[in-house]
Amino acid sequence: MTPLVEKGLNAITIGTNLSTGLTYPSDMNRAKEMFIRLHKAGEKLLAEEISAWAKMNGWQAKDADELGVLGEQIGKGEKIPISDGPWWNENILELLAQNIIMPKKIG
Repeated sequence: MTPLVEKGLNAITIGTNLSTGLTYPSDMNRAKEMFIRLHKAGEKLLAEEISAWAKMNGWQAKDADELGVLGEQIGKGEKIPISDGPWWNENILELLAQNIIMPKKIG
């Protein structure tokens, strides 16, 4: 896993209610958009890596696995519907890559 994918996962994690995983539409859409942006940037999104990282960073096992599957689906180019948005700043990946911003807990 690259540092940029890890920073993206950290941003998703900070913005997600970990007691409910991706059940809230806003949490799901934020994760989808981050994975889409990472995929378009050429990052590899592997379910096993994402799931393992999430489990080590506070996600419940079933939710971590769901996050991993979602990331890999998007990483393989599957078209996943996303509602509303944008959920992230247009240049979020550049900001994360350059350590210009660190995500803050939402809510």
